[in-house]
Amino acid sequence: MIIATLRVIMLTQRSVFTHQRSILTERSFLNDGTAQSRVEDALARLNSEDSELSKHLLDAAVAGAVVARQPSDTILRAEAAEAWNSIKPVIVNHLARQEEIILPWAKMRSDFPFDLILRAHEQHLRLRHLAETVDAASFIAATDEEVVKAGTALTAFAVCLDDLIDGEARDLFPMIQRSLLLANTKGS
Repeated sequence: MIIATLRVIMLTQRSVFTHQRSILTERSFLNDGTAQSRVEDALARLNSEDSELSKHLLDAAVAGAVVARQPSDTILRAEAAEAWNSIKPVIVNHLARQEEIILPWAKMRSDFPFDLILRAHEQHLRLRHLAETVDAASFIAATDEEVVKAGTALTAFAVCLDDLIDGEARDLFPMIQRSLLLANTKGS
């Protein structure tokens, strides 16, 4: 339901963005160098964060699954909390950087596939929903039922984040690099 609503909103925004692209392209021509350098900077940071996040995904997925099966085990609770705490600070900045720099820039580009933008928004929405579920319970102090729910959400979060990182490496980031190269070629 949430994803369907997001798709309707995104499709509606597509027509608005198409109109805004022409206005923004003219207006941002002078600022294009600054925007491009911000995107290049953000892309480098996102690549680095992807590497950092990837190191913790398997631990998070396993910790979430194990604590969901044995929620009364205090050691497993502590391991799940540690796994979540290793991901959470990085992912907050990661999603913000994409949503504040990368995706708005991509929306302004007429040569950028809209489906990649839509997919990123959908995955971000799903990750935020799962993060809220994990954050709703303290792995240390919550009831067993709450820990089961949070552990299951942590596993799903790790899998979804792994999918996001794979998609970024396979589709989103190479397309951004091609768009940047094309913009630099046109600007030269």
